[in-house]
Amino acid sequence: MNLTFVTNKISGRGGTETVLVKVLNNLAKNGNSIRLVLSNLTPNKEWLHNLDPSIKIVYPKNSDKFNRLLYFLRIFLTSAKNTNYVILSPNIIKLFAKLRNLTHKKCKLISWFHFSIANQHDYDPKNIIFADYHLAISSQIKKQMMDLGIEEQRIFLIFNPAEHHKLLNLKANDGQKHLLYVGRVQKNGQKNLKELLHAMKLVDSSIVLDVYGGGKDEEECKRLCKELEISNHVKWHGWTENVWDTLSNQPFALILTSKFEGLPMVFLEGMSRGIPCISANFDGYNDVIKDHLNGMFYSLGNVEECASKINEMAQAKFEPVNVQKSISKFYEEQYFNNLHNVLKKVINY
Repeated sequence: MNLTFVTNKISGRGGTETVLVKVLNNLAKNGNSIRLVLSNLTPNKEWLHNLDPSIKIVYPKNSDKFNRLLYFLRIFLTSAKNTNYVILSPNIIKLFAKLRNLTHKKCKLISWFHFSIANQHDYDPKNIIFADYHLAISSQIKKQMMDLGIEEQRIFLIFNPAEHHKLLNLKANDGQKHLLYVGRVQKNGQKNLKELLHAMKLVDSSIVLDVYGGGKDEEECKRLCKELEISNHVKWHGWTENVWDTLSNQPFALILTSKFEGLPMVFLEGMSRGIPCISANFDGYNDVIKDHLNGMFYSLGNVEECASKINEMAQAKFEPVNVQKSISKFYEEQYFNNLHNVLKKVINY
């Protein structure tokens, strides 16, 4: 297969990049011709070094709107006739669909979104319908696509791939109970750390929150910790290349208080190591969270319930092997077998 993957704007340090590296490398190593077209030159480029050398990487030289339009026009018009596109941006899907109509190229346009369609303000969701087929990473995203009028037979639920890992088994050597957050530091937006920090005000004094990640809201979040008088119970570790090799204390749980997610890769990374998770009940959370088997959930916006679940998890005894097994449908061997079959199917339609 000759496949060009076109990204939305990405930072270089998110879950989308993690999945892209895994998927593109697998496809390249299985004899497919793969090209990655970036919508922006990502601020953090380290992830690109993890791609298979056979993958061609293309990125814009200029980020202004007019030059980006010329960039995408050139990408489409100069591509080989047998190129098919897997696109992460709704706006680019609409552009490529219009160009296909003008040029009469017989290529396939396949959407592959890594975020909830219902909670975005950067594009018109109806642009998604211009794709021929759709790869959905969560049940909720599939439902959102169907709500837009897309036929179910054009949507393929593939989830995201998880690697097998050994159980994490560290000693909590400081006498405290460690709750783990891994992700972008964002106070009021998608990641909703304000809610988590307010919950920390209410939890047992033995619980410490370890925050791994960076973002423009970090100082504001630290100020909030001072206002809430919880600075001694929140540790800021910054962004780390590999969190799991950096941890010195065993977390009793990993938490997300997000307002929305696509399919949270950090949950899969944690559960594959036997770590249970706490989640806000954002749309699609239950693709991963199985209550009291591999974690717990609370009602988004309910700080008291969030704190209660944190306290409950700190005392609960989860069986790490069962947590690992609970995400069997996401492990790579099953994921890639399904992905290869789906791509061959839609390209040959």
